Amino acid sequence: MRYFSYYEYIPFDGESFFTVIFLPEKDGKFPTVIYRSPYVKHMVDMAEDDILKEYYKGAKEWLERGYAILYQHCRGQGKSSGAFVPYIHEREDGLALREWIREQPFYNGELFLLGGSYTASLHYATAPFEADIKGAVFEVQDSERYRLWYRNGQMRKGHANWHFGLYKDKCGLRKNFSMSSFSSLPLKGLSERVLDDCAEDFEQMLEADSPTSDFWNTRFGGSDTKDAVSDTDVPILLATGYNDFYVGGVFRMWECMSEKTRRNCALLVSPYDHGDGYHSDCGVFFPKGQRKQAFGGDYQIAWFDHIRKGTSLPFEKGIVTYYRAFENKWQSDFFKATNSLTIPLGTGASSFEYDPLSPPAFRQEGLLAEDLTGRSDVLCVCTPAFDEDTFVKGQMKVILAFESNVPDTSVYVRVSIKKSEYTYVLRHDITSLCYQLGTYKENSVAVLNFSFDEYAFLIKKGECLQIDISSTDNNAYVCHTNKKGAYYLQNETNRAENTVHLDKSYLVLPVE
Repeated sequence: MRYFSYYEYIPFDGESFFTVIFLPEKDGKFPTVIYRSPYVKHMVDMAEDDILKEYYKGAKEWLERGYAILYQHCRGQGKSSGAFVPYIHEREDGLALREWIREQPFYNGELFLLGGSYTASLHYATAPFEADIKGAVFEVQDSERYRLWYRNGQMRKGHANWHFGLYKDKCGLRKNFSMSSFSSLPLKGLSERVLDDCAEDFEQMLEADSPTSDFWNTRFGGSDTKDAVSDTDVPILLATGYNDFYVGGVFRMWECMSEKTRRNCALLVSPYDHGDGYHSDCGVFFPKGQRKQAFGGDYQIAWFDHIRKGTSLPFEKGIVTYYRAFENKWQSDFFKATNSLTIPLGTGASSFEYDPLSPPAFRQEGLLAEDLTGRSDVLCVCTPAFDEDTFVKGQMKVILAFESNVPDTSVYVRVSIKKSEYTYVLRHDITSLCYQLGTYKENSVAVLNFSFDEYAFLIKKGECLQIDISSTDNNAYVCHTNKKGAYYLQNETNRAENTVHLDKSYLVLPVE
């Protein structure tokens, strides 16, 4: 079979968009797959023909199966002109590319959307999808912009760091930022200090730590991606991993689909991370845990083939296909637990301190837990050893009876499984007193509820769960100042003394 490839600089909105086109044959009409990306910095100075050769490695299998596939550099990235501001232009730019395709002689009336992480978000921005969008594969990305930036009012450092890294990447800004930049006070005006530019979208986001803020209904706040997959006729394959940043959001997307939509869609959940892998030094290997290992390296193509030709799939539609961690097998069902198990966290009360100028930091999901011995800023408790094998499936919850000597503080809870040979981090959650309660009176006991993202794992007889309680995770979140009021305006901090009443606190497990 002889393939045909070429490139175009497609004009739109005063800019030119570098686009690579691969066709199964020079002449003919083909179903067409669209993949757009901003992750093309290394291609800025490459010759166009060399870029074609690099893209061919990923295109070859699609071409063998009869698909045309297009790769486009996002506005202001790679060889496309303009200024790249994450999310902001993706709707118009994506729709313009589709209109261009519809005018081409190779277009057969069928378009398919492909993307993961941000390259899925730029497709979300083009919803509702037109009638010629026949299928989509969206991986490891939430469509709800608030959940990308925040978890229960606490700003995610990693997402902010990513945003700053890509912001107007080709515009010659004198950027001077690192993860520690998000610990500077006040946060207001941070973009001007570290980007040499006022990132208006970032500055507005700082003021919108609640999901009910009007900002999230604006273009900067993601109004164009919200509910992108909730009610569509397009068959969508969603994929994520338990250790992905946005796994909870992908489950929310699945749950928010209409019943009619969900019947023609599927959700795959691996035991791994954003890249469907694991850390070889401090992670855990799960047999056939990767999606490509379980369903074949062509599972994305298989999804589109099924839509077009009715061919069989290596997983089921309408339900969740997920990895049962530590039982080490895949299963398909509605991912609903049938029972719950409540476990008290202990007796009496225990305290820990929190200094925002010296915040604790933790290892994330999918890593072996660090040694917490002797830490005064972490409270570590363990459940009794389980007296029988227990399979947990769904959202674990922790209810804490909590008090603090400050008018507001954040509270961080992490759950790990403790085995004889290692302790493996499963889940974390974070909130703040005023975010959850509205207001708080110092030295009073409040009840805080923590709901963790979905997981499915086996606790074997003799093993236990470890619950670590602290105030924040400096690796993942902008640290709370222990001051009441708008956090982005705070320019000083308080020290906090926090107490957990263990005899009034408990863990709830959804179990089969």
